[in-house]
Amino acid sequence: MLISIVIPVYNVSKDLLVRCIESVLRQKDHSDTEIIIVDDGSEAANAASYQEISDQHSEIKYFRKENAGPSAARNYGVEKAEGEYVFFMDADDYATDRCLEQAKAMIEKHHSDIVFGYVYKDLADEGTIRHASSDSDPEDMIIRGEEDISALMNHILGYEDPRFRFGHGYLSDGPCCRLFRRSLFDTTSFDTVPRWNEDTLWNIELLKKCKTVAICKSMWYVYAVRKGSAMQGFRSNCYEEFMYITEKVSSVGHSVWNGSIDKGIAYRVWHDIFILSRGYIFNQKNTDPFPAKYAMLKRAVRSGAYRQAVRSVRFDAEQSISKRAVKTILNTAMKMHCFCLVYFLIRLYVGKA
Repeated sequence: MLISIVIPVYNVSKDLLVRCIESVLRQKDHSDTEIIIVDDGSEAANAASYQEISDQHSEIKYFRKENAGPSAARNYGVEKAEGEYVFFMDADDYATDRCLEQAKAMIEKHHSDIVFGYVYKDLADEGTIRHASSDSDPEDMIIRGEEDISALMNHILGYEDPRFRFGHGYLSDGPCCRLFRRSLFDTTSFDTVPRWNEDTLWNIELLKKCKTVAICKSMWYVYAVRKGSAMQGFRSNCYEEFMYITEKVSSVGHSVWNGSIDKGIAYRVWHDIFILSRGYIFNQKNTDPFPAKYAMLKRAVRSGAYRQAVRSVRFDAEQSISKRAVKTILNTAMKMHCFCLVYFLIRLYVGKA
């Protein structure tokens, strides 16, 4: 078996899961490919529909487990995988038509530890396949050596490098749209504590283990953005998640960069304040009064890992001049402890984001 496609599901609609699976099964060549559905404790009716889908196709294996979040589901899927490479998909996304064909060609040509394709973000998802075509005759790149792999990591974390840009696509900072040699998971798995940005930790540790990375400049994957996703919705424990993830990312960054914090790590940690702001502080479902919101934002900005990011972050990779200016002003206000200005600017930024 060459490729194991792992799809964690939790109460996703049957239609979206069918779309995801059909995008794999319609590939010109999906031989040597297995699809592993990991049901993370969905409701009984949904679980039955997932089992029904699995029963219709010999390529699909269905597993059900107690709810523990998408990271635990992915870890479980890797344990059940038999393929030499693992490809993660989210159940509400889908692959383009030559994704597997091009992925297999890249594996055969380069035998890399990780093979990347590009993601297209569909902001107006209607539950149908609207972006079906991969790019024909795509360019490929081989990345090797600590300096270039670190540059790729920084690009994925948000500090963009022109070498890795491609049209309207992007290299995901999550686990999707890339193939990982399964043996990489022997010592590295997803952190199951946080419910967001957990793949940041995983990406850092995994890329540091790689000797070679291949990049195919072709659209392989459509990220179908839906309202109410985990990154957009209200989460009452968002502050605790923020504290955990910023400290952990900073710590991992220190360990892999020999005691210093790299620009990509600083950039990613710095931007987590916006996730906290959207997910809780300025979320419409948050009924806390202004003093409580202000105090939480102030505590977050003054936390140890975040203060270090404020001191280290750079915005020269920002392509938008206006965003670069706003973020520079905001970071200066953070350094000077002008928290009223910080509160106002983040509220304005989140409101327009």
